[in-house]
Amino acid sequence: MVIVFLALIRTLSEPFRLHHYSSIPLTYEVLKPYIAGALIASIALLAMTTLSFFSKHGIVLIIAIFAILALFMVKIYGCPTC
Repeated sequence: MVIVFLALIRTLSEPFRLHHYSSIPLTYEVLKPYIAGALIASIALLAMTTLSFFSKHGIVLIIAIFAILALFMVKIYGCPTC
């Protein structure tokens, strides 16, 4: 869960870094992969936290793996210039 939480924090903070250090203007097209990544990470984190309270650790592990794979796919296919 910690890795997915760190991915969420990184995804949410990336537009602020781009705002200060990028020469291109921030548009919806630039921010779209980061919004998608934040939604994936936050929904996965909510599901993993809820299931961990019910001691469903195997399902938590499966959700974590799928969340990380989904974040990689968003990075590869959603942001070709990243």
